[in-house]
Amino acid sequence: LITPWNFPVAIPVWKLAPALVAGNTVVFKPASNTPATAVRLTELFIEAGIPEGVLNLVLGSGSEAGDEIVNHPAVRAISFTGSTETGLKLYEQIARRGIPFQAEMGGKNPVVVLEDCDIDLAVEHTAQGAFGSTGQRCTATSRAVVIDTIADKFVEKIVERAKSFKLGNGSDAANEIGPSVDESQFKTVLKYIDIGREDGATLLCGGKKAEGDGLQNGFFVEPTVFDHVTPDMRIAREEIFGPVLSVLRVKDFNEAMAVANDCEYGLSSSVFSNDPNDIYRFIDEIESGMTHVNSPTT
Repeated sequence: LITPWNFPVAIPVWKLAPALVAGNTVVFKPASNTPATAVRLTELFIEAGIPEGVLNLVLGSGSEAGDEIVNHPAVRAISFTGSTETGLKLYEQIARRGIPFQAEMGGKNPVVVLEDCDIDLAVEHTAQGAFGSTGQRCTATSRAVVIDTIADKFVEKIVERAKSFKLGNGSDAANEIGPSVDESQFKTVLKYIDIGREDGATLLCGGKKAEGDGLQNGFFVEPTVFDHVTPDMRIAREEIFGPVLSVLRVKDFNEAMAVANDCEYGLSSSVFSNDPNDIYRFIDEIESGMTHVNSPTT
């Protein structure tokens, strides 16, 4: 079981519990960014009385510990959550062994906002999906595909909401957005913001390191909204894993579906509408593994 850093308790438990209940022994290889959480989680299983050797925690980088696990003949099935790049490399390795492989990888998840929606609901849920957990979720909302006739109103409200989020230490419940996980991810997010500017998108808010009390020692990025993004821009096509939302304006439902599906990712999606016909058509036509109705992509 190979797990990521962004949900260091939930995702390991989702994998560990069914694997153990089904009678397997498990090798648990967490992300190298979150070893302490993995150690404590394993200790809890030990304290609960799990037999020795049934749950085995292995710490280390993917290139070292991960490769050894993937290629070891005693490993008979593998579950992975992480980046698409890493997942595809694993897929190639594991296919040669002919053993089962389950993966959840990246996303570039759209919300489609139709004319008849509850716009305040659409704005709040889009904001939570885009900026909650600092955008560091594979199911985070990164594209808002909005019908032209309501786009100005939607954009005005989403910018206002983005500016209202409280940034700070995630251990304080009063804070809504924490930092990027490390300096490398922080720099990646800022790089994509620069790319958005260079490609001609309109930066409406955010776009830089957040400043203020308690933020000086963390890798905090302001919640960022780009407008007039086109489907060919990199910020509309590549996973950023940060608090960055791209707004793409479209003329009608048909164009909205074409834009929403114009992406190599297909993890999650959402539609905001009160018309059952449009909702069911969206469900039929959207090319994503999960979809939501009048709720966040997360």
